[in-house]
Amino acid sequence: MSQPTGDGRDIESAVAIYTAVAMRGGSARVGESGTDGLGGLAGPAGLDDERLAAGLRTLTAMGLIRRADGRIETVDPDAALAVAMDTYLGTAAAQLRNAAALSETTQALLTVFRPVVARLQEQVDVQHFEDPESRQSSVADIEASARETMDSLHPGPMPLDMAVLDKALAGDVAMIRRGVRVRALYLRSQLRVPKYAKYLHDLSDAGVNVRLVDHAAHDLLVMDRHTVVLPGIPHEHATSMTLVRGAVLARSYAAVYEDYWLRAAPLSAVARPDSEDGLGLTDQERSIIRLMANGYSDDRIARTLGVARRTVQRVMTKLMERLQVSSRFEVGLKLAQLLDPEELWP
Repeated sequence: MSQPTGDGRDIESAVAIYTAVAMRGGSARVGESGTDGLGGLAGPAGLDDERLAAGLRTLTAMGLIRRADGRIETVDPDAALAVAMDTYLGTAAAQLRNAAALSETTQALLTVFRPVVARLQEQVDVQHFEDPESRQSSVADIEASARETMDSLHPGPMPLDMAVLDKALAGDVAMIRRGVRVRALYLRSQLRVPKYAKYLHDLSDAGVNVRLVDHAAHDLLVMDRHTVVLPGIPHEHATSMTLVRGAVLARSYAAVYEDYWLRAAPLSAVARPDSEDGLGLTDQERSIIRLMANGYSDDRIARTLGVARRTVQRVMTKLMERLQVSSRFEVGLKLAQLLDPEELWP
């Protein structure tokens, strides 16, 4: 077993501790000495107290663990790498002083710890978060560690506080600058609110590929096809969060996202809300017709589109008058005769 290096780093012990903590859900208790309560992790790897302490120092120096409330928690290697890079790029003087340390840290993160996490993520790991701070911390780690793709689905109402949206836009811009492909799905009805319409166009101008859907079951975020974020309770994403890691299960959620994406309309192709097409149908009428064809009730259509029930009823009444029919059923029959189903989509 290798011994600690001259600078006190012990990569082998650090790998053993990191792996053991990760297999226990990414968290373990520590005492005042910094190692109390970790003996059960060191035993199987044959670590004595000195090696255990050296491994913990190494993990701390590399940003792979954080301490809170008497516990240590593992940090994703890519997130640790992002922090290390930000620190390195801070000032030219810091770059020169820390070049050797950065090289060693980067090498260990990429060649040692990333494979460890890759092996762990092949297994399905599900975590549930109720505390707002832990939810925000986990999402921040996910965004910082994204390297290839970040796909998000937002079927609920946007935050009233535009500062929240501005912060989200800044995060998307940071990922795009790192070369991450960012896609986002939002409700078509958001275009009817000027400030939200502006935000969606700002996203698009920043490089985010934006598409619009009529409705979706719940919020969804898929990162690099191996990490998924879901609301703990559908339609109540602000109360709890479920984090799923592991390509085996994440691939299924990625396929669901792709299905929404293929059926969504590009922001650039969507006409101004409520503008009439050559058939005399507005965007709102097309949306209501599609949901009605799927068996939705007036109440459910109203909830899905974010409008009042009487708005849905008024639209249906106007359609019946325009088509000169007396029932919703006849509306469907008449439209089937007059339209190609593809014409209901922008």
